[in-house]
Amino acid sequence: MGRMRVSKILSVALLILPLFLAIPSAAEQIDRILASVNNDVITLSDLRQAMAFNSTFSPGRESTRKLEAETLEGLINRKLLLQEAYRLRYAEVSDQEAAAEAEKLKDRLGSEQAFRDFLSAMALNEAKLERMLGERLLVERFVEKKIGLYARVSRDEAERYYGEHLKEFTGKRFPEVQKQITAFLAAQKTGQQLDQYLADLRTRADIRMNPLGE
Repeated sequence: MGRMRVSKILSVALLILPLFLAIPSAAEQIDRILASVNNDVITLSDLRQAMAFNSTFSPGRESTRKLEAETLEGLINRKLLLQEAYRLRYAEVSDQEAAAEAEKLKDRLGSEQAFRDFLSAMALNEAKLERMLGERLLVERFVEKKIGLYARVSRDEAERYYGEHLKEFTGKRFPEVQKQITAFLAAQKTGQQLDQYLADLRTRADIRMNPLGE
């Protein structure tokens, strides 16, 4: 199963207020709360960081208000799943595993300098990056254990799909493409089950949102 879609706790009373930091010359707004998910907040800087991260590893989509809204919805869903993962304890991620995820990212970037430049651009240090990647891995494992049980694909289902889509597999017998079909159908089922699970979580969650702004 592929990775599923599939990252500060403040008072909810602060939801409608921007965050300010006093500096010698003036009080300059540096961040503001965009959403609160069961008292866990998502800030503008969280959104910008997520969009910058996505653009680094999944380039091609221009930053637009629609993309910002989609990314914010994704952060809300991720927060809900992370809260459930901590509550139900179906999965765990060790510090060593989180550090290993950071090493994988470093390898993907290609060099130590590229990794340092990435951390600087993301306004992260290694500890924060490891925590972020560890939480992402925890959500993925939670989804696999919580949702994956209901996304199994039988041989009959895979064979039926093969029979209904023969044009997609011209010249190939079912045994040659069974794993490919099973993986596709499992991902499809997982996506459907995840959508339903998230919809249920949202009905029970206290989610408050502010406009993205101009």
